[in-house]
Amino acid sequence: MSITSAAYGVLPTGEDVQLFTLTNANGLTVTITNYGGIVVSILTPDREGNMADIALGKADLAGYLAGHPHFGAMTGRVAGRLTAGKFTLDGVDYQLALNNGANHLHGGLKGFDKFLWNAEIVTEDGQDKLRLTHTDPDGSNGYPGNLEGQVDYSLTDSNELVIDYTFRTDKATPLVVTNHSYFNLKGQGEGTILDHEIQVLASEYAVCADDMTLLDEKRSVEGQPNDFREPAIIADRVEGLHQHHGDGYFLPGGQTEAPRLVARVRELQSGRTLETLTTEPYLQLYTSAQMEENEPGKTGCYGLHSGLCLEAHDYSNAVNCPELGKGVLYPDETFRSTTIYRFGVEA
Repeated sequence: MSITSAAYGVLPTGEDVQLFTLTNANGLTVTITNYGGIVVSILTPDREGNMADIALGKADLAGYLAGHPHFGAMTGRVAGRLTAGKFTLDGVDYQLALNNGANHLHGGLKGFDKFLWNAEIVTEDGQDKLRLTHTDPDGSNGYPGNLEGQVDYSLTDSNELVIDYTFRTDKATPLVVTNHSYFNLKGQGEGTILDHEIQVLASEYAVCADDMTLLDEKRSVEGQPNDFREPAIIADRVEGLHQHHGDGYFLPGGQTEAPRLVARVRELQSGRTLETLTTEPYLQLYTSAQMEENEPGKTGCYGLHSGLCLEAHDYSNAVNCPELGKGVLYPDETFRSTTIYRFGVEA
């Protein structure tokens, strides 16, 4: 695998932004910018060998700076919603920044997706990696503690985009981190993902209110439209999904030492496939049901259901509901997790 870098633009602060291109022996390429840790593009072949970019995103850095629905971005300190942005930790009440109506979403006003991460190319165990690091200061978006983050991206010759997370803190703090890539296996801008076939290897899901805040309740998928334990076409189920949105699934085994397969996606026309493996205990399926119509993309505009997300992380409201997750990092701990997106093609 090789990693190259190029200039990607300049922030309003005058800081230079870089774009890194990861290429494996099979010709797959993934581009990632150190602004927000955003996965900008993923080029994979169809069954005829034709390459297409299967990651939704913006045409350039200016597009990301203008605002976007977390296309490909690093997401935290807490991915998902915290109702009213409130929690109590070690006897102290905290109020986080509110950026989703009356709620806190995806880390707040300036979450991980808006950091300019320090970037370097490293080699470990013979594998080249793009390493991004950043320290989120105490009080950022209302969170306690100085949080030191390291995220490694690598592209293996097994066609796997591997994302390794390592975090440490000097004060107890909520931490629920993920990557928020949107995939369309036909190619970004090539219509909706409603014709994709999906399988999610989980039997329980988290119940949400109408505003998508969590109700801290776990239910069985048995007999529900969100039961994807056997492969199903999204279009056949989407009308029955809550807000046509998707759901958060509690994964069997909880947090694991090694990544295990938790979801599969197939696009029958192109033959492209996507598998998600993770050490995390929870998987959020999102069908871009809240995508703004005419959302500017790379080559045109996106609309509802233009992409799907498979966000692996802990239960978002775990700080307020520890029986459903951990979601808190303490000073004497090191947070580590791995999520893998494996790309393939069927004859």
